[in-house]
Amino acid sequence: MFYTTLLVLFLLHNQHIQPTAQIGDSGYELVWSDGFTGEKLDSKKWMHRMKDGMHGKSRIREHCSVLDGKGHVVLKTQLVLDDSEVGYEIESGMIATQGLHEWKYGLFEARIKFESAQGHHGAFWLQSPEYGSVTDDFEASGTEIDIIEYFGRKGSLSQNVHWNAYGSEVKKAKGSGDLHENPAIPTVDTEFHVYSLLWTPDEHIFYIDGKETWRFDEAISKHNEYIILSVLTSNWEAKKVKPENFPDSMVVDWVRVFQKK
Repeated sequence: MFYTTLLVLFLLHNQHIQPTAQIGDSGYELVWSDGFTGEKLDSKKWMHRMKDGMHGKSRIREHCSVLDGKGHVVLKTQLVLDDSEVGYEIESGMIATQGLHEWKYGLFEARIKFESAQGHHGAFWLQSPEYGSVTDDFEASGTEIDIIEYFGRKGSLSQNVHWNAYGSEVKKAKGSGDLHENPAIPTVDTEFHVYSLLWTPDEHIFYIDGKETWRFDEAISKHNEYIILSVLTSNWEAKKVKPENFPDSMVVDWVRVFQKK
């Protein structure tokens, strides 16, 4: 009886959570979410992707993705002194639903306050477990869908789709370009904004604070994908790191997934 009551309360609560994106379709319902309550990351929802490995110039560390006790997950980049030529190693946070939860199609939303410093970038993105395995086959390989990326300078907010193997001659990508005129730009690193993707069999439609910003009807993934939240330093941007600006953090308030009933 107790667990039945909890389930009913959960379902009633979910019915009242509506998408931020103005998709004009009431057929979507909340199927998964995390509001980052409690003291530790929920291991039934998230894992530390590439833990202790290198992604670009960042070493991914578990202690760089933590809950703040205020209903947020904080993904941090910090510099750790060492004997290298630059004098430090870059540590960053990256979490994912990889191996735990995957979806094909739906509305994906996250409320994020991005990092401020250049030299690393924050992102909310989807990835296929078989990404790049078969050239131009979106059922076998899926795509990488960058719902939002921010590179630490005003205007450097963008949305992108990538497909085919990284570093290959057939690697392709299309994107929105820098969203210079979006109203979120002035406060992207000081206030929370909601970033959304509506992924259907026919197109990807991207939103910021509920309003459409870009749509793309090529290279539509037909494969299950998992969510990634990350802040890290790519090889090309490491030269922009200024130690006095670190540590720096990307803060996520919540993540939600809606699908058609």
